[in-house]
Amino acid sequence: ALNYPYWAPEGDYLLFCGHCLCLPDEYDFSGRTAVLSVGSNRSPVQLFQKFGHKAEIPVTEVIITGCDVVHVAGLSGYGAVPCAPFPSEGTIITLNIAWLTEPQLLEMHATESVGIAYDFVEWDTSSTCLSRDMKLERLFGYASCIGAFKHRGYPAALTMINAENRVFPEKTQDEMQLALAMMTGYGELALQEWVQLSQSNKDVHQRAQKVASSYAVHPRAAPWRIIDL
Repeated sequence: ALNYPYWAPEGDYLLFCGHCLCLPDEYDFSGRTAVLSVGSNRSPVQLFQKFGHKAEIPVTEVIITGCDVVHVAGLSGYGAVPCAPFPSEGTIITLNIAWLTEPQLLEMHATESVGIAYDFVEWDTSSTCLSRDMKLERLFGYASCIGAFKHRGYPAALTMINAENRVFPEKTQDEMQLALAMMTGYGELALQEWVQLSQSNKDVHQRAQKVASSYAVHPRAAPWRIIDL
């Protein structure tokens, strides 16, 4: 939980049979859907966890303008404070796109708890720029249903995600966990103790979820539209 959203390489790569390889220049993307990776889906380790050792997934770097990545007002099943995109005028972030086959996309919907934790959305591609010389016709992704975690009046951006012209204050996973522990009434616990408690105790986990949701803030004008599945 404390390593979320996990390490991701810079630039393009190919996840192939459990290996993170260079993505060939001539790779054929036909039949695949472009899905923006905002949090842990940026990481080859997470893609491996979700799709297994036989998966082949090309990943390309993309620059997003007018948006940041912020902590969500919730707690994942394994105890991490997850993240989601949030409009931020003038901010520029570098993320990546996982190009998924239809079966892989359906599997991704299941892992993202679409309709419960996240909405499936289509992005306005005018806010995007690919690193490689190819046209991006359509771009999909996931946006939080429950909103961003408002900490001291503002959404809290992820320290692990680099950004230019960032306007939101940055918070690490450790800082968000400690803040949530304090809000939930467990401020006396050490960081590891709190995370282990929220992972193992269902009542504490639900209480933390409820507290976090009371600090939720939703975007007013987002560069995406929700897709009804």
